[in-house]
Amino acid sequence: MRCWIGLLLLSVSTCWFPGSINAATFTVTSEVYMDVSIDGEKIGTIIIGLFGEEAPRTVANFRQLCTASVDGFSYRGSRFHRVIPKFMIQGGDVVSGNGHGAISMYGQYFDDENLKINHTSSGFIAMANRGPNTNGCQFYITTMPAPWLDGKHTIFGKVMDGHGVVHKVEQVRTDTDDYPVKSVIIDDCGDVPVLSPFTVSDDPYDLWAWIKASSMPLGMSFSILAFFQYIIRKLDGFTNREELRNQQLAKSE
Repeated sequence: MRCWIGLLLLSVSTCWFPGSINAATFTVTSEVYMDVSIDGEKIGTIIIGLFGEEAPRTVANFRQLCTASVDGFSYRGSRFHRVIPKFMIQGGDVVSGNGHGAISMYGQYFDDENLKINHTSSGFIAMANRGPNTNGCQFYITTMPAPWLDGKHTIFGKVMDGHGVVHKVEQVRTDTDDYPVKSVIIDDCGDVPVLSPFTVSDDPYDLWAWIKASSMPLGMSFSILAFFQYIIRKLDGFTNREELRNQQLAKSE
């Protein structure tokens, strides 16, 4: 039984923390939310963690469009205008709504920033552009790894919650130009309180980052560990009693 328990713990550890040593980490300094609807029907909220240390200028521009406005334009009421299944969803054109508009708090465009973060998994949010140093207001969220975009777009955040909402948008039917046939709208958006910066990784099985991103109290984490230890002790005690009982039966025979 002790061997079985050891193997179980090893398996759990392997499942929860595979590759975490080699995973790239990023610092979430703030979070924003986006309430999304399809043809007027609310489908949920996307929570995005922003990498304020890795891409501070990009994050500042994105937060400004989420929480306030730039020259009267904001993400509130804007649409996701481009959807490509098993790739990404794109939105944020607050000027024209069709992918041709651009505006930022720095002017029409601003320069790329930290192109070293790679598109290693789904859920990354990055700036859409028309070439080097043409960032404005448009962004996209990946729904799968997209290594062909590495080094060409500024990644500045990651979806913390609401992956299901992203995939609902991804499933909306589109025309031949990848434009959704239904209106996919950001009804509301704004800040989400963050008590202190925390790190996330590009490892989709990074449980500890998930716990921090979910703001799980530290005491609760210890309580969960204590519970597992309690179960292990009970199982170990049961095993010892069974072994003793079997030995007594063997002697009586």
